[in-house]
Amino acid sequence: MVTAMDKLIYGLELVGTAVFAVSGALAASRARMDIFGFSFVALMPAVGGGTLRDVVLGRLPVFWISDTNFVLVAITASVLVFFFADRPGHRRAMLVWMDAVGLALFAVLGAEVALQAGTNSLIAIVMGVVTAVAGGVARDIICNEIPLVLSKEIYATAAFVASTIFVVAIDVGLGRELALATSLILGFLTRGVAIHFGLALPSYQNRG
Repeated sequence: MVTAMDKLIYGLELVGTAVFAVSGALAASRARMDIFGFSFVALMPAVGGGTLRDVVLGRLPVFWISDTNFVLVAITASVLVFFFADRPGHRRAMLVWMDAVGLALFAVLGAEVALQAGTNSLIAIVMGVVTAVAGGVARDIICNEIPLVLSKEIYATAAFVASTIFVVAIDVGLGRELALATSLILGFLTRGVAIHFGLALPSYQNRG
């Protein structure tokens, strides 16, 4: 039986797919791709991380093959960006913030999927991070940009915060609804504060 919580999580998955697809399409706009390129690049962050997660967990066929709504949402978002993303000066900022929303959503939802698949808490956290960042890496590589996860920015850390808080909250019996809301908010705030204030993790300093 499908519960109200299941419907909420499904809705959030579609929202996350749309948001990450927009981030991919915005990256494609910066690279001046055609509409096919927009759709292809948009699919990378929209379904790439979840695909890797499902393959690792043995959840086959992967989610977007079982439910093509995810592909339709991603392509629709990319087409809308193709026709309406006409303010180049704002594309980078919009990409970063849309990516931050998708990052928090996918980190939490990836951890949720892993827990539902019967993994332990550590693997669920890792799968949350993988779901959130893997597709963005593919997007940035295709667009010939340095992946955000490899920069000094607080990026994968924010995904780790979101998925960890969700898993810990579930483990202590907080309840799925409250765990979901808390982890989403704190994950987004972690990334958002880092973006706003230009915070970064310390880099390695050669002490030799």
